[in-house]
Amino acid sequence: MTTTGMLAAACLGLSTAACTYYETTARVPPPPVVAVAPVPVTTIYTPSYTPAPAVTVVPAAPSPPVGVQAFRDEYGFRYDGRGNRIDRYGNIISPYSTVP
Repeated sequence: MTTTGMLAAACLGLSTAACTYYETTARVPPPPVVAVAPVPVTTIYTPSYTPAPAVTVVPAAPSPPVGVQAFRDEYGFRYDGRGNRIDRYGNIISPYSTVP
């Protein structure tokens, strides 16, 4: 293909692209204006008060004091009411200790 033929093909492509671009960007007239009449709204307030049902609160049982066995875990370690691990004499064991 010669240089003139390539130039003609390029011009034809550009003019086609310009035509399609113009067709997609043409101005469209806005839709017609429609008048809407306001509708009056009436709200009727009817107070309704329902008292809350009575709730009975049962106080929780006090936990055993520190140093007194409250429970044992599945490995046989004993714990007091605050979750501290205790030894057989009721002394708190450090959480970093590995010797029972």
